[in-house]
Amino acid sequence: MTTSIEVVTQNSRRVFLALAGALMLGAIVQRTELLSKKEASPSPKPKSPSPTPTEPKAISSPTPTSSKQTASPTPTKSPTEGDTPQPTQTAVLEGVVIAKSAELTLRQTKVFKLKDSFGISTSYSLTRTSRGVVAFDTRCTHAGAPCVLSESLLQCPAHGSAFNPEDGAVVRGPAVEPLKSYHTQEVNGEIRIIIS
Repeated sequence: MTTSIEVVTQNSRRVFLALAGALMLGAIVQRTELLSKKEASPSPKPKSPSPTPTEPKAISSPTPTSSKQTASPTPTKSPTEGDTPQPTQTAVLEGVVIAKSAELTLRQTKVFKLKDSFGISTSYSLTRTSRGVVAFDTRCTHAGAPCVLSESLLQCPAHGSAFNPEDGAVVRGPAVEPLKSYHTQEVNGEIRIIIS
């Protein structure tokens, strides 16, 4: 009797494993078919409507009552296939205005302050070089104290570090890193600093 129970149990396991294997195989086949359909037929992209030319409408201007001449309508140019609208060229202004161009002469360095959105003031040194206006953060790279302009150098009053205002390089330590530089843009008589 125990042998027949063992045989039934073994047969049950085999049937169960065969059914489970068939179900898993079916699921894998369905998943593969679904993925291959997605790759074979990509979803169509919506077409953008093409512009259609419109007929120009005649614009009649009012006839003056006291004048002997009548105004004729201004001829309008109808769009043709060769005409394409051109985007207007405008200069993209970046950054924040920090100074007027007239405030800096060649080889002159000045320190300017800007307030951020929290009202915290940060100072930047600007120098007009033959390459244009260069800008540096005046915070010393050694301890973060703001440098002051002294003897044509940016000097840290905390520990004596000195920096070249034209390239931000360390002239005298203990600082070893140069000052952080910023791009500038000079447009319409204004110097803009790009802080990012």
